[in-house]
Amino acid sequence: MSGDLLDRSDCSDCRRGDGRGDARGRGDDREASVETLRYALNGFLSAVRADRLARASGSDSPQVQRHRVLVTLADELDLDSAGLADVLGMRPAHVTGLLDTLGREGLVEGVRAGRGRGSPVARLTPAGLRALDELDTVFRRHWESAVADLPAGDLSTAARVISRLTGVIIPTR
Repeated sequence: MSGDLLDRSDCSDCRRGDGRGDARGRGDDREASVETLRYALNGFLSAVRADRLARASGSDSPQVQRHRVLVTLADELDLDSAGLADVLGMRPAHVTGLLDTLGREGLVEGVRAGRGRGSPVARLTPAGLRALDELDTVFRRHWESAVADLPAGDLSTAARVISRLTGVIIPTR
């Protein structure tokens, strides 16, 4: 996915004004703010693409890989290693290796889905749930540190803006 979707000239809400503004308060300041937001969002999307590439190549940190596997298993039931690889965007062989490691550590276990047919699916053990809680705490601290200087109102506004822009990037059908 490319941030170029935001550069569409047919977006009526994104067209440049004449600088005088209108009844909705669009002027030079608003235009500059929209451009700043577009620039920041394009940077964010570049970071997401780099993250996907690191994930697919297995080059992100082991702690991040562990967290991704554990959180996905907590959210998605009945995933075999191939299904988990699809969800995570990782190579199946890499996911199998991660599951083997996490299994030796007692964090995941393979169980038969349904009536014992098909491939075993990975499930979190109670120790896996505790490890996920610990990793969530670490990642939450990072998030909180990154936005510590921003007022709650700004964070709420940012969340609304991101939600709206998601519709620009991934239009509803």
